Amino acid sequence: MKNLKIMSMLLGGLMVLGSLTACGGGDDDVPEPTPEPPQPTKVLTSLKVDYAATVSQHLLDVATVTVRYVGDNGQVASEEMTSTTWTKSVTLTLPAKAGLNIQPTLKGSVADGEYTLGAKGQMAYSWLDQDGQLLQAGLTEYTPDLEAVFYADGLGQYLGAITENCLLARAFAKDYSVTDTAITWGGNAGENSTQGTGISDEGATGDNR
Repeated sequence: MKNLKIMSMLLGGLMVLGSLTACGGGDDDVPEPTPEPPQPTKVLTSLKVDYAATVSQHLLDVATVTVRYVGDNGQVASEEMTSTTWTKSVTLTLPAKAGLNIQPTLKGSVADGEYTLGAKGQMAYSWLDQDGQLLQAGLTEYTPDLEAVFYADGLGQYLGAITENCLLARAFAKDYSVTDTAITWGGNAGENSTQGTGISDEGATGDNR
């Protein structure tokens, strides 16, 4: 009887030991975690420009206001303002230059009186990667502002000078290889007019974008 108890104890001990050994061996069967795939490198490829122009109601009443801007294809495009505000968003492949020019042309004879003329434009830009995703928001470039009060008899000459000399124009260049921001605006400003084109961002780097 005593030998039977000893045999039972030994058998029980062997079963426990076998169970522990089996559990310990299971750790070797756990699969290695799958490594995360490397993230694609973000490459700066394009410039998103949000154009905006605002004019006074008086200016819109007495003048045809044409907004000229550098479009998606890098060429100057134009639109006529039908309300006191105008907006347009374009994406330009780098290297790129962008520009905005507000050109008012007197519609014809206007009634005698005093007219409050106002106009201003801006270009807010952002940097995009190869997937069109935002990398970094940039700054905002502004055209000169027009704030003036004129009587009817002086409007034609005044507005003509603004358009001819691109006084409400602004342009800028972005990325490393654009060194000239001159833009041939065309239209009422003349096919070879490049005045009022603002600054050059020659040799732009990550610090001064």
